[in-house]
Amino acid sequence: MHVKHFFIYTMLTLLVSSFCSVRAQTSTQATQDYFKQVDQMIWVVKDLDKVMAKWRQLGFDQFANLGTVEASEKKAGKKIKIRMVQANLAGAIITWIQPLETTSVFAKFNASYGDGGMSLVYHMDSKEAVQNEVKRLNDIGIDELEAIAVNTPSGILNYVFMNTRKEGKYVLGYTFGDIDKNITARLTPQNKFAMRQNQYAFVAKDPQPISQYWQSIGMPPLTEAKPDISDKMYHGQAADYDLKQGWQKQGKVPYEWCFSLRPPNVYLDHLKQHGEGIHHLGFAVTDMDEVIRDYESKGFHFSMSGAWGEKGKPGSGRFAYVNLEDAGGVTMELLWNYPN
Repeated sequence: MHVKHFFIYTMLTLLVSSFCSVRAQTSTQATQDYFKQVDQMIWVVKDLDKVMAKWRQLGFDQFANLGTVEASEKKAGKKIKIRMVQANLAGAIITWIQPLETTSVFAKFNASYGDGGMSLVYHMDSKEAVQNEVKRLNDIGIDELEAIAVNTPSGILNYVFMNTRKEGKYVLGYTFGDIDKNITARLTPQNKFAMRQNQYAFVAKDPQPISQYWQSIGMPPLTEAKPDISDKMYHGQAADYDLKQGWQKQGKVPYEWCFSLRPPNVYLDHLKQHGEGIHHLGFAVTDMDEVIRDYESKGFHFSMSGAWGEKGKPGSGRFAYVNLEDAGGVTMELLWNYPN
């Protein structure tokens, strides 16, 4: 082939290859519909009875205690035993798990992270759909962490967990079938203060690699924002903390990523105690002061609080974090907006 023709052929080949690569990347980065609704959050704890008792004090009682159950870890090829409770916390479906041995995927998470949220789980239409999703993720370099079948009194619950924690800061999970939905359908969002869960939130160090990682999987990139915060308090004392947020709003309940810019703040506290990961659940309240009085009377401590926007202006409001390290390790954030 003539050198000139060879050069043109090579350039055309590279252009076609690049175009195909961009198309594949764009397809991967399109927001997948099943990521628009969290099915449940897997939350691993050392003392399930203590965690349930604390959340009852907070005004929540919609629990389904599945007791001590046997589960099979497919990848590890072994049987394990766990205690399991499913709960509805103002609309957030929670699966609390207490490991009863030291070698399961749940026990290993608890040993490295402490009590806390391990995974956000999404529901797929069928086992085949989950298998296709696992293959899709395998093709972009994400391996399966474990596949687990839990034998409950109501039937078998199936989970597939992907190895996303290192780069994505939490474990991506999938489930299929109707057994868990039949269990949680009996639970309502009702709670003492008519709260409504309105946020899943995470703590991390650097927004850019996290944004790129989840976008490659099929979630939207993080939209970064720096809130204007006033009335700043940290453990009951005036403070001058600062933070940046990263938002993902692919569904009705947004994801908030929190990044510390200046201490002291609860995000740095979480990084020191647990590392990067799920930090809090946000709850909209109708009377912030009433909830604060009630919780303080029961011995709960508010670790950080503040206000955003302009006082009295719709869209502005207040926030307060309830320290729940001894109640499962996931912080509770109360959120209140000035009425329209």
